[in-house]
Amino acid sequence: MKSLWGQGTRYLRVTRRSIDVSPKVAKLLLALVIVLISFIFISGNVGLWNLWRAQKEIKELSERIEMLEKRNTLLSVEIERLKSDPYTVEKILREKYGYVRDGDRVYRLTPFSGEGGGTPSLLDTKPEKP
Repeated sequence: MKSLWGQGTRYLRVTRRSIDVSPKVAKLLLALVIVLISFIFISGNVGLWNLWRAQKEIKELSERIEMLEKRNTLLSVEIERLKSDPYTVEKILREKYGYVRDGDRVYRLTPFSGEGGGTPSLLDTKPEKP
């Protein structure tokens, strides 16, 4: 079997063929390649669009983390107050759950709705004349 790459002084000869392309087709092909690369660069998996969206999401999440950390510290302070301060416990029981001590009087106030709105109370009505 003969080798194609060389045997003594004989070598494989490769001839080059040139492809004639018109300048318009070459420009169009180059423009298509540039558009394709730009499209991949902007909207691909790691494109600019996804990068911008990821940075926006990171910013929103970091703001939310900061807000939750502040809320967490406030709740930690409130927990410590509830564990150590009996007046805080009493305040929450009175305001939130409506507890009262013996001898306390409870006054319930209803908001005034203005003229002509709602039913008038006994203080708002005029005494009738016989």
